[in-house]
Amino acid sequence: MNIINLFKNKLDRVLTKKPIIIVAMIVIPIMIGIAILFSSKPASKETIAFLSSNAQNLPQSSQFTVEVVDKKPTQGDLVLGKYVAIVEDKNDGNYKVTSFKSENDIKVIEDFFKSGKIPESYKGEDQIMAERGVGTNILGFILMILLMQGVALTIFFEEDRNIKTFRRILIAPVSEKEYLFSQGMFTFLCLFIPSYLAVTIITVCFKINIGFSFGMLALLIMLLCALATTFGLFMTAVLDSEISLVASGISMITCVVGGCFISFTDNNKVLDAICSIFPQKHYITMIHGIEKGSGILEFKGQFIYLLIWIVGLWLFGSFITNRKMKKGIY
Repeated sequence: MNIINLFKNKLDRVLTKKPIIIVAMIVIPIMIGIAILFSSKPASKETIAFLSSNAQNLPQSSQFTVEVVDKKPTQGDLVLGKYVAIVEDKNDGNYKVTSFKSENDIKVIEDFFKSGKIPESYKGEDQIMAERGVGTNILGFILMILLMQGVALTIFFEEDRNIKTFRRILIAPVSEKEYLFSQGMFTFLCLFIPSYLAVTIITVCFKINIGFSFGMLALLIMLLCALATTFGLFMTAVLDSEISLVASGISMITCVVGGCFISFTDNNKVLDAICSIFPQKHYITMIHGIEKGSGILEFKGQFIYLLIWIVGLWLFGSFITNRKMKKGIY
């Protein structure tokens, strides 16, 4: 009963919090919509800008389109994805390559202009994303979005703690676990409902084959929302200020190295071992296999690992909160 009353209290308070309503009902669906439309685009050749005063016999490849330019493009053109690289002809058989790609990719592009050939094993980012599958790419983007927004939606916990309401609430017949559970339930629902509706509505309206049944999609998004909820509670318990800023940075970095967008390790065993620590890596492995036709029971290890992270973050967050309560910090 206490949990229900606490949850109702948050629903009443949310009406006075326009930022929460905007995040849950507008920001999350829009960001998910952009992720879906972007991820569902068919793979296309990556374009390289070639700056040369004597551009003849341009190299040909199924991986790249070479576009001759008279003026060197700006860094903004690379950031916005207009070009994947800018190649400058030094007129002595050498080329200067400017790109945000890896050193290995830059070397491949440089050799491409020198020899006109690309290693058979080389795959561009667009090709890799196409092979991963639309559903995997979409949920990879959504994973980062929800991790970032999960922290934003724990605002009541942060607010109650900072103005000492949290301690007054616990004086009543309400336990700390009941309060955190109600906060977790509120955050989870604010993440899951708009996320699931956004994905289903957009995929149906635009006739996008996401690669999962709606039932499986619900389960996979529930896992994301549970992870985002416990991550938000953990970060709010650990940090006293700049919570969203720090959590957003951690979310972005771990999602990148966890392979949410593209393989980060490039088959490096050491990096792969480090990156496999993050739950994102296991989640992407699981959903990619499911999208390719495997059953979820074939990924029991990844599923259990995700549950360990979810429960672990919750327990550590609860422990830290309890400790700070005893020390009088809250």
